[in-house]
Amino acid sequence: MKAHTGLLTSNAKKKLALLVLVACSGAHSGASPPHTMASRAELDRFIADEERALMLLAAADPRIAARGIKADEAALHHATMGAILAEDATLGMEGDRPDVLSFEVRARALAMTSEIVGHWKVPPANPDAASPMRPALEIELLGRLITSEKLRLASERDLPRSAGILVGGLAATWRAPALKDVSTLDNWLSRRLGEITQAIVPQSLTTLERDDLDDALDPLERVVGDVLPKSRAALVEIRLATGRMDPAAHAPDRWSALIAGRLQADTGTMLSSDTLLAFFATEAASLRKEIAELVVNVTDERAARAGETLFHDTSVDACQPMGAGSRVRSLEPPPERAFDCALRARVIAAHTAEENLDALIAMHDAVIAASWAVVLVRGGGAETIAMTTPRPLAPMSPTLEGKLMRFAATRPIEAMDRALSIEWIMRNGLAEAALRADAWKTFGDAPLDVIQRELHPKMREKAHAP
Repeated sequence: MKAHTGLLTSNAKKKLALLVLVACSGAHSGASPPHTMASRAELDRFIADEERALMLLAAADPRIAARGIKADEAALHHATMGAILAEDATLGMEGDRPDVLSFEVRARALAMTSEIVGHWKVPPANPDAASPMRPALEIELLGRLITSEKLRLASERDLPRSAGILVGGLAATWRAPALKDVSTLDNWLSRRLGEITQAIVPQSLTTLERDDLDDALDPLERVVGDVLPKSRAALVEIRLATGRMDPAAHAPDRWSALIAGRLQADTGTMLSSDTLLAFFATEAASLRKEIAELVVNVTDERAARAGETLFHDTSVDACQPMGAGSRVRSLEPPPERAFDCALRARVIAAHTAEENLDALIAMHDAVIAASWAVVLVRGGGAETIAMTTPRPLAPMSPTLEGKLMRFAATRPIEAMDRALSIEWIMRNGLAEAALRADAWKTFGDAPLDVIQRELHPKMREKAHAP
């Protein structure tokens, strides 16, 4: 009887052990370990901080909001009240949001964003091994975005030299006013345009900068129409002021003060201006070699058509958000990288010799414009350009040459970014260009040196080695 009892006790123990094992297994499969839950909570905090930082920037600059960031009412209210409490004389309200000329609003938003990102000295871990999100890379990209925007702000404070870009920003982010808001909007815009007019004094702009500002007024004039009479009159005043102004022969040398740092933030390059100029000359020669290997001739008509594509709008079709697992990489690109989207799309879609030739001619023109930009930001002029920069493949029409020259003078970062992006895509020749372009498209928007590192396995391993 005792033996029988002992046997029952042994079986009971085995059953109990099995039940405990099953229970533990069920508990393990249904709930995460404490350290995993803590990691998830920390990652959630980071994601919330990232969104808050981006929203602060979007509320302060509608061009950033247009990249795919919805600034909610709370963020817009915070930006506005911060300016009012600071007695910010630069504040200008376009309806419910500060405008692009609200320089101190932008500065405060960048400072707050820097503080938010700066708290993340150590990136949070991602407990989901299958997730494509990489917090360390995301923090790096946020930092680069903030640095770039700080340098953009510094350059745009330089009125009237930056007026063409700022007026273009007003037109690009324009919202048609409701009838009840027309008068308020007219007062705001006419005041802003009047500030630009006041900044236009003798020698304050070169001929290229003056003509670029005149061109930039056209889109804004179209959206203003006859609805905003004060603003329409203010636009006329700007045109009259630029027409009366005695232009400067050359722009000041801006390389050290504004260009070099921003070019490094946007592309990672630390080359001197002389080295960069030589680099672009070598790149142009490489493109000419690729063109010579095609069985299609470069005609004046083809060259003119390809050159005009450099000025097509690229914000709608080509720049579709990608960058899976990344909030920053999935944003629309900033203006200086919008061309990269169109370039990648053209390279990927080109299958015939004619299509490849059109793309290569446009690339070559872009490199020429970048060379001109280097000379112009160093204070050089037409003589230096003629002596030190590559020649076009075919004679440019005065219209195309004028557009490219104004672009190089007023948007030098964008011009140089284009040429550096072209070099990366074409580094191994036309045979691999489509593969490299497609890999970049899939990765999403990022500074060029990050693209180069992340899409090059050996460089990526080195960069992320412990």
